[in-house]
Amino acid sequence: MHPSSRGSEGAHAPPTTPEQNTESPSALPALSVSTALAHQTGRVSGTVPLVREMVTEVVTEAATMEIALTVLGIALAVFVAGMVVAGSGQASGLRTAGLALALGIVCVHIRDGGWLTGADRSITSVLAAHRSAGLDHLATVGIALGAPAGAVAVAAVAGMVLIRHGWPVPVASIMLGAVMGAVFAGAALGTVLGPGRAVAGVWQPVDTDNAVLANLAGAAAVLGMAAVIAGIGRSRTLRAVLAAAVVIAVVALAGAQLYVGMPLTEVVAGVLVAATCVTVGHALLAAFASSVPPGPRGAASEPGFVPAPG
Repeated sequence: MHPSSRGSEGAHAPPTTPEQNTESPSALPALSVSTALAHQTGRVSGTVPLVREMVTEVVTEAATMEIALTVLGIALAVFVAGMVVAGSGQASGLRTAGLALALGIVCVHIRDGGWLTGADRSITSVLAAHRSAGLDHLATVGIALGAPAGAVAVAAVAGMVLIRHGWPVPVASIMLGAVMGAVFAGAALGTVLGPGRAVAGVWQPVDTDNAVLANLAGAAAVLGMAAVIAGIGRSRTLRAVLAAAVVIAVVALAGAQLYVGMPLTEVVAGVLVAATCVTVGHALLAAFASSVPPGPRGAASEPGFVPAPG
């Protein structure tokens, strides 16, 4: 055959058949529901490891300073929002959430020996270096007053006194329930977190091992609920005075716990347990107040269960 005819054959080669078309899928993408789903699944499968990594980092780094300060900042913001938001239900929910969040991060640091526990030993050692006979007696009294059984007994007696003076039974029941909740929650947290971490060699007048949360939580809850009920129907000034008195008393009880060698973080956890239970108790009292007619004192800020005169 002539060479020119061969060239013309190459120039006019027949078109390729479908079997001969072997271009890559990227050149001719196939559009279908299955491929679209596969594409989205690929995105999700790429996101899941990232989320898992972030969650793992938060869990494993929860005892660090960065996580602690972040969580405590969020808890404070939520609590403050609960102080200024309108509506008693929403306000109580926000305050309770803020306190619970703060309690959670403190307990994590207690369990793991995290950053928040860094000052425990130094504070306890400083207090132990300034012991005196008078402070020893005061600490003994403070620890005895904070006994869980004593706190529940005081709440029960206070409830009976309220009923005898004309207060509805639910008010007394809410007070007793808040105190018992604080005691049981403190005892449960103490069991989960392990035995107490009192500094070795520091004087302890009573056996407080693994009981500091229940001791302080119960006593603080009694004081808090007593102030809440005593302030019903009273002026803002009197309620502020009652709140200040409770704060002073709780600080004194907390100081007694610190004096006998209890770590600061455990003392703070006990106070947070009590504050959470008192906040819930206050919310229940407000809910009960809204379900009954106003009492004889029309100026009551939370009317409905103000005792009758005499």
